[in-house]
Amino acid sequence: MNSRPARQCIADAVVESNVSVCQGHWRFVLRADRFPECLPGQFINILCRDRATEDETPDGPARLSGPFLRRPFSIAELRRQGQTTWMDIIHHLIGPGTAWLAARRPGDRVNILGPLGRPFNVDPATRRAVLVAGGIGIPPLLWLARTLTEAGVSPLLLYGVRSASVLPLAIDRQAVHRGRSLAPTQSVIELRRFGVPALLCTDDGSLGWAGLVTEALAGLWEERAPDSGTCVYTCGPEAMMGGVAQTCAARGVPCQACLERVMGCGLGTCQSCVVKVRDPGAPAGWRYGLCCTDGPVFDAQSVIW
Repeated sequence: MNSRPARQCIADAVVESNVSVCQGHWRFVLRADRFPECLPGQFINILCRDRATEDETPDGPARLSGPFLRRPFSIAELRRQGQTTWMDIIHHLIGPGTAWLAARRPGDRVNILGPLGRPFNVDPATRRAVLVAGGIGIPPLLWLARTLTEAGVSPLLLYGVRSASVLPLAIDRQAVHRGRSLAPTQSVIELRRFGVPALLCTDDGSLGWAGLVTEALAGLWEERAPDSGTCVYTCGPEAMMGGVAQTCAARGVPCQACLERVMGCGLGTCQSCVVKVRDPGAPAGWRYGLCCTDGPVFDAQSVIW
């Protein structure tokens, strides 16, 4: 998990399932043949329209009736059997691209480009990991949680959403503490089989810890300071990740952040997905990095939040 796989491909993947998991959120499974090696934190760019809509006009050029640019999506789970790969994608329906995805049915084909970007890095000295997710930032940390347990690292998931109505995971609600309890439980059903505990947080107090996930992280470390074998991985709203990075810096804990941008090409060509990063060698002490190729996973302390 310490280097970026070099190969990418463009492929037509088949939709295996596509279900609504909560208010405005969908989870679908894609099946692809001979998909290259891929690691947690990497993403795929999806063409959110039928390629058949590229119709020839009487004047000659093709006319598109759907979104022109691909949409980037993190991978929530990946399984392989022989040369076949299954990928789970969780998305929030917010526009024409995701509306097209939500309307896909089993057997439909979806054109994908990937894997893209820089994955999470796991230092061999890491013994414990805290995964801090917010909103639709949960997908890459789900796959990472399983991968960490297989590598002998003990992860803990902290997951914050606005309200229980927009929590896109299957939850054992009887296992969730309410109010201001910071005790993690085996409440996330898909992580339970890997023994990964979770602390769920809602801004409105409708489920789990009543408050921000950044407050929960700070509260946990007030109760018990992190040791030298701890690393934090975070993905979610930028303000949340900036808060997580600040808390980690104050404690001297390494932190990696998986950022989100509009990434039209995913290959560094369109230069649209810039991120301000610190660079002592630059005249101003910083430069623009590209989320698609320098990231999406960055050392959180290198990002200018």
